[in-house]
Amino acid sequence: MTIQKFKVVPWPEIKTKIDNGQKVPLKEDYAFNDMAYLDSKEAFKLFETQADIIIKKQCKGIIDVGCRHGPILDILYTKGYTDFEYMGFDTSIEPIEIAEKKWKDHDNIEFRCESWNDMETFLVGFNVDQVIWSGVLLYRPDDHFKFFDNITNKLYKSPNAIIQEPTVNQRHWKPELILNRISDDMQQYKDAYTEFKEIYLDLEIFAGKRLIVDITI
Repeated sequence: MTIQKFKVVPWPEIKTKIDNGQKVPLKEDYAFNDMAYLDSKEAFKLFETQADIIIKKQCKGIIDVGCRHGPILDILYTKGYTDFEYMGFDTSIEPIEIAEKKWKDHDNIEFRCESWNDMETFLVGFNVDQVIWSGVLLYRPDDHFKFFDNITNKLYKSPNAIIQEPTVNQRHWKPELILNRISDDMQQYKDAYTEFKEIYLDLEIFAGKRLIVDITI
């Protein structure tokens, strides 16, 4: 298998000019292909690890925040795990349209493209026992823990959550850019919940490590 090595910033394609010391822009609506590296074979382990957590815990009600086109679903179904209800949420139109077309014949699977500033976006008609946060909490650097707890714990009363985030260890990162991340600011999660299991995946496609946290509330 040929490994695709990124020699540029391993992030959604940046099409705007960035000055020194500026944070990498975070876009709510992005083109599907801007994040095509997430669909590479080299990124598969990132989603498989999360799927394995779901299967191990036998989760039946899954919320996927920042789901894109729902790649974790393919893995769950391939592994024979199909007895669950799922709602995938993303702020970007194109990946949601792709997901809806692919999974339209599955009554247990739903996708939404909505603003997460409206709490009604997150309401579902099933019991939730797993909430996946896929590289999205960094959109709220000032209140990521509060937002996470309000949705995962208070709204859903979910006993489990998965957080996936980039880390500071990016091999090809441009030093003049400020990397958005919360992976070094998670002590509140460790203090608040029953279990906080950290898994680090060093994947070349990301030119660095990704953090997956398996949380038991």
